[in-house]
Amino acid sequence: MRQRIPLNFDWQFTPDFKSEYINQTILPNSQSIMIPHTMKEVPFHYFDEEDYQFIGTYNRILSFDESMLEHTLMLEFGAVMNIAKVYFNGELQQIHEGGYTPFFVDITQKAKPGDNLLQVVVDSTEIDNVPPFGHLIDYLAFSGIYREVYLQVLPKTHMKSIHASTEEAPSLRPEEMALALHVKIANESKKEYQIRIHLYFEEIEVLDVLFEETITEENFYSALVEKVQRWNLDDPILYRLKVELVSGKDVIDIYETHIGFRTAVFTPEGFSLNGNKIKLIGLNRHQSYPYVGYAMPKSMQVLDADLLKEYGCNIVRTSHYMQSEHFVRRCDEIGLLVLEEVPGWQYIGDEHFQELTMQNIEAMIEAHFNHPSIVTWGVRINESKDSHEFYQKTNELARKLDPTRQTSGVRNTKKGDFLEDIYTYNDFVHSGYNVGLESPNKVTKGYIPYLVTEHNGHMFPTKKFDQEERRVEHAIRHLNVIDSAFAYKRISGAIGWCLADYNTHIQFGSNDRICYHGVMDSFRIPKYAAYSYQSQLSEEPMLYVASNMIPGDHSEFKLQEVVVLTNCDYMKLYKNDQYVGEYYPNTDIYPNLPHPPIIIDDFIGELIIREGKYPNKLAKTLSHLLTSYNLHGFDMPLRDKIQMGWLLLTKKITYEDVFQPFEDFVAMQTNAPVVFRFDGYIDDELVVSTKRGHSKHSEIKASLNTDELIHGPTFDVARVIVKREIDSGSEATYSNQAIEIKTSSELELIGPKNLALIGGSIGFYVKTTEKTGKATITIKPAGENEIRLTINIKKGISDN
Repeated sequence: MRQRIPLNFDWQFTPDFKSEYINQTILPNSQSIMIPHTMKEVPFHYFDEEDYQFIGTYNRILSFDESMLEHTLMLEFGAVMNIAKVYFNGELQQIHEGGYTPFFVDITQKAKPGDNLLQVVVDSTEIDNVPPFGHLIDYLAFSGIYREVYLQVLPKTHMKSIHASTEEAPSLRPEEMALALHVKIANESKKEYQIRIHLYFEEIEVLDVLFEETITEENFYSALVEKVQRWNLDDPILYRLKVELVSGKDVIDIYETHIGFRTAVFTPEGFSLNGNKIKLIGLNRHQSYPYVGYAMPKSMQVLDADLLKEYGCNIVRTSHYMQSEHFVRRCDEIGLLVLEEVPGWQYIGDEHFQELTMQNIEAMIEAHFNHPSIVTWGVRINESKDSHEFYQKTNELARKLDPTRQTSGVRNTKKGDFLEDIYTYNDFVHSGYNVGLESPNKVTKGYIPYLVTEHNGHMFPTKKFDQEERRVEHAIRHLNVIDSAFAYKRISGAIGWCLADYNTHIQFGSNDRICYHGVMDSFRIPKYAAYSYQSQLSEEPMLYVASNMIPGDHSEFKLQEVVVLTNCDYMKLYKNDQYVGEYYPNTDIYPNLPHPPIIIDDFIGELIIREGKYPNKLAKTLSHLLTSYNLHGFDMPLRDKIQMGWLLLTKKITYEDVFQPFEDFVAMQTNAPVVFRFDGYIDDELVVSTKRGHSKHSEIKASLNTDELIHGPTFDVARVIVKREIDSGSEATYSNQAIEIKTSSELELIGPKNLALIGGSIGFYVKTTEKTGKATITIKPAGENEIRLTINIKKGISDN
């Protein structure tokens, strides 16, 4: 039977290459490394992107016994950036150009009993006309063998691939669906074999069919499946498909994969999943991380998918290239739709570039065909110009390889050459005070399926440590676009730019090699805008106050408006436990959002009335006038000016009656600290509560994303977030506390041991070594008590 053996440990690496290295077992100046691997770690920012662009050499010994040599032996590389030359026992076996797609190397004829030498020479320079290179690109393509490596040990006669698709049954009954299989066979023996399929739902066999027809190189089968549980966003049910290659009673080969039963279609009226209309709201995702670039294992790929789901997305675009199998598989598991696209950025290159693009499309579809989360293939280089002949070929290829999914092609031009099934467009019309999105009629030539694939991003770069007003504006801009997406029935959805800040070339971003376009920072720590998404589609009650409620952080001590991002029906506000008022989502400004934000511009409410210092009518008037002044200053409406003047002239109130309440209720300059409490209600039940305001105490705290790591097919990684927390619930945005990090020998720190908080928080990563047991991470903030975290590490089994 087939095996898939991880080859991610026991590698040597040296950061150069010479011809004499070929067939040399021990490399000079080499170090022992694990895969995924980056050829050079880089600083968090302010580095030269050419530092990691060089040629490096990887060595690994493979040992075979005689029995293994009776099989087909295939090396599987998840991805290598940028050009990989694979040598086996001193002979060049294959050259693979391009750093985003998997490739396979057949070493069957070259393998020998005992030790064999595998060498991979990696050229990570940005070579023209190897996608995505040839012109400037707004991201960095980090070096190394950055995805896992496996050895496939296959029977001589075996299944090369299985493509499984689902469609409505002829009966159109929702509980029935048709399963179609396309099975490719490598049959060296030329004997007669048959195919048998088993389908399992939660380990209960629901289908067992033997197809009597003798196999050929390509085979097509179909079966009706009854009592189907459909894959959807809320209940993403996966079935285990086991396909057997049989000869009589003998099972020659077994191929297993997971599938989901669903239909997905884009029409001019929007997107439907299993016949149900869904508005697609999501984010673009780059696969890079601080220090190590692309070289992160399964756990971090999974975490990104989980974060996208947790923060309210129902779709992700894999900008601008094919991404990890682990990431897409997790999207299957949690119900997160995927637009996966071919590598590239604006440039379509020469004939060689375009041929490599065709190969990338084939590799992408071949590898990820069976993922139910993928609903469209992006077969056009992102934001490239029209090229009718080239893109006619890319669409034809995609439709030939996968007739079940629609094609798309991301562009930034209106009324473009439309060869795909979905017109996908990067819409950056929104600049803060205008429309959120263009009308589809202004963008497309006809009545066709339409999806917005980027918005915001470079239009309003926002750092986690920017002043509060900018961070709020960032969140509001994303809400404005989402509101527009819901307003247009013709728009299938809108995918924002982007999940997290990312490293980029010097010509982009903030000159520190970071584009601050994310709704989270590079460590995936959320900015205010992340909660714009979470408030719309999250099933859990949430309420996030996009303010520290500190007037002194604003001009003229005026906290004019506070945005509360929530999916609650309404909220009650308390100031130092004194009731202020009840506030509701702003449906006037956001009539189309599922959950409009609550915008508070009155922080006085009933407080002056309850104080009892003035008659009720005068207290209400004074509250109104103070709120008006807070919002408008001396440009307050004429009616309010006249009313204020009349009260002063008639001595109903004095200047003291105006300025003291201003200090108390607007500037919040009282003797006691001011803390606001925000209580959120759904169906008149209190479901969430949070605080903001002045603080007396703060402390550094740290948290892990997991309490267990598995050192298995490769090393495992945990993310640590270090954050200064304030007792009032406010964020310590201006804290830049220095910290020192130490780990026990079971862990290795990724990046520097000395860090400082950025915008009140910082992240870092630790990875497993070969040791198991309870590991410790010690964090020592300067001048404060150290923090100790523990995490359990155990050995794991292969993720075949």
